[in-house]
Amino acid sequence: MSTADSRTRGEGTGTWEVLSAAGKAVGATVVSGDLIYLRNLYGSDGGYLDTNGHATVDQKNSGGKYNVSTSKDQDRAPGTGRWRLFAQSSTPGDQQVRTGDVIHLWNTYGDNGGFLETNGGGPGGGKYDVCTNAYYNRAQNVADWKLHRA
Repeated sequence: MSTADSRTRGEGTGTWEVLSAAGKAVGATVVSGDLIYLRNLYGSDGGYLDTNGHATVDQKNSGGKYNVSTSKDQDRAPGTGRWRLFAQSSTPGDQQVRTGDVIHLWNTYGDNGGFLETNGGGPGGGKYDVCTNAYYNRAQNVADWKLHRA
């Protein structure tokens, strides 16, 4: 998996739907600490964000844990598709997560799947490679993700 220079490299490729992984109703307010699934909307069903396989040797040299891809299943294996969402902050400070907030995503695979981050150059057509890491901010802003309205 990789990032791209634009939100719409291909229709839906940069658009993710946030779904509760804890049984909250559709449309319920997302709060910092919620357990979620992220479903990609490419082709109406680009799969669920998922840890899959170990990080590359280069990624492991900076704390990388697992490779990231999409899966047709919410959890390809227990916890691989579940992410704990943490907002850095929000205004007002009522724990809710809003458009424009910067978040961290922590994967629950094995109770310690790591933080989603960019790590190294991406594969053909991509900007940065994506994996999980043991460190939430091993370098400036590599694990920071900003929420935009689709």
